[in-house]
Amino acid sequence: MISSETVYTCHWGLVGAGDISELFLRDLLVVSATRGVTDVAHISVAVAARSLDCATAFIATHAPDLKDSIKAYGSYAEIVADSSIDVIYIGTTQSTHYEVALLALRAGKNVLCEKPFTIDSKQAEHLALVAKEKNVFLMEAVWTRFFPLTIEFEKLIHENMVVGPIRRVFTDFSVYCPADPSFRLCNIEAGGGALLDLVHPENHRSNPDVVKAVSLKSPWNVDETTAITTLWSKPKILCLSTCSLMMDSPSECVVRVQGDKGDVIIQIHGSRPEKLIINVRGEESKILNFPIPGQGLFWEADAVARDIRDGKMANDRNLAELKPHNL
Repeated sequence: MISSETVYTCHWGLVGAGDISELFLRDLLVVSATRGVTDVAHISVAVAARSLDCATAFIATHAPDLKDSIKAYGSYAEIVADSSIDVIYIGTTQSTHYEVALLALRAGKNVLCEKPFTIDSKQAEHLALVAKEKNVFLMEAVWTRFFPLTIEFEKLIHENMVVGPIRRVFTDFSVYCPADPSFRLCNIEAGGGALLDLVHPENHRSNPDVVKAVSLKSPWNVDETTAITTLWSKPKILCLSTCSLMMDSPSECVVRVQGDKGDVIIQIHGSRPEKLIINVRGEESKILNFPIPGQGLFWEADAVARDIRDGKMANDRNLAELKPHNL
């Protein structure tokens, strides 16, 4: 039993030296106490890239004060063999997530893998099976799930029912992308496309009666725009989700949940929302602000550290998405 005064320090190994790994490293370096977290802390132990020079340059650029303490590896096999690492963070291109995660799991490492978790469901199912066999933690890095804003949003609509019974949900996650077949988002072999790269739907708490989707394809055979319609007959809820590489999301609203009493709106941007707007009929609008220092990736890192500390193989918030919920 760990006392409430004990700080558990989680030792991280980062695989990949791209933009998302930079953001994750920067957030790991933020002192936990500055966001009111006193039970867990983080140490970046090592970074691995496809070459030693790349890993070394990444550390020197983004953590210059720690360049002598963070190890650089020129292969993924080396970092997963490092016994000082508690958990591997995978920030490589999405087409490689499966192979890198499998390598780490087979080495007995806990894994936090960037989204999309894998390219298809068979890969995801296999990773879950290997994690269970190795008795290690495994999670997809849907970081917004752990934002204070998200937790408050769920409480407002499900527990407090500020808008009453939910009737309609609109979501959009779009980012303008130049039409360039050499760019990752336009490359089907790299797992590009609007749906796979931008939209990662939450698991609904009850199975929908209808799910339909349509897409517009680019000349390079990736989806540039996708619309998904989801319908529940009991309760009566219609959800429309869209994503696109052809334009940006409207700044005034990326999520709108409408109910009998009004609506709750999340403004841009979907990967880093800082504001909730509550509109209840007959009342003045309320604005709730949730400032995010950095990118906000440290909240998911905190959750992972607690789960590993407590010997869990999965995160409770992720599992909760699979359970029925009385909307």
